[in-house]
Amino acid sequence: MFFSFKQKIGNLIIKDHCIRYVELKTRNPLVLSMYEEHIIPHGIITDGRIMNSDALSLILDECVTKWGIKGRKVRFTIPDSHVVIRKVSVPADLEDDEIRGHLYVEIGSKIHLPFEEAVFDYVVLNNDGKIQELILFASSEELVEQYTDILEGAKLKPVVADISSLCCYRLYRNLMKEENTVTSLLIQFDLTSENFCIFKDDKPIFMRNLLREDMEERRKEDIYIVADEMLKEIEHVVNFYRYSLTQGSEEVNQFIITGDHPNLGAIFKQLKANLVTPITLLSADDTIPYSFHLAAGLALKEEE
Repeated sequence: MFFSFKQKIGNLIIKDHCIRYVELKTRNPLVLSMYEEHIIPHGIITDGRIMNSDALSLILDECVTKWGIKGRKVRFTIPDSHVVIRKVSVPADLEDDEIRGHLYVEIGSKIHLPFEEAVFDYVVLNNDGKIQELILFASSEELVEQYTDILEGAKLKPVVADISSLCCYRLYRNLMKEENTVTSLLIQFDLTSENFCIFKDDKPIFMRNLLREDMEERRKEDIYIVADEMLKEIEHVVNFYRYSLTQGSEEVNQFIITGDHPNLGAIFKQLKANLVTPITLLSADDTIPYSFHLAAGLALKEEE
């Protein structure tokens, strides 16, 4: 008798202030076999850019040894501040295997991005017989290669890069179970940033990312002031979607909030008390800490 053993795939989140790692045990029910965290000193990564690759390499080497994951295949996420989500159109008669080549030609000529060389992926929204509408996800090829080199240098095997909003929404869909028919605004309230992403028919339509510079000050921020600022930002994003993207024909029906900010629960309560639209705090039955939601969502990509 022959036995085949599927190699575990690890899931690594590298942020400005920490490295988090998880492995998935079961999808339904959602159970992690391990989750680990290591704090990164200030200045090694800033706004998602690696400022001191030697120091990060030493830290990652330490984590790989301590967690026993040398040689592991890993997925990782691209920093939100370096991701562009854009709706684009291509000819209706293009087959799936032709779309990518078409986009390669269009990027840099008709599709303008804030980086010279891009890595990208896409999902098809619809095809009306004349054009196909796509959602394009793009990031800097240089940045992705920098992270890939760091991971390979630590004796890991990067196999796929993902986007944080897709990971968190994937976790939400896994936990919700039933069909989702509403348009949702996913809010990631983190220690170093806030990310807002609107999903319609389970597909991301629009994303906005805000960076926060001083982490220590952010820990001490007044909850009421933070909630008030976030309410204004939510209103801005929702109004932009309703009036600019859909010309007043559609609106956001619910909000979902997650993130790694230590005051996430208190902020959620303040938002809930001041919003008319329903808001849900993403929760994995307290079995997975909020700070590991992103990595758990990345792990769920394994069985898609």
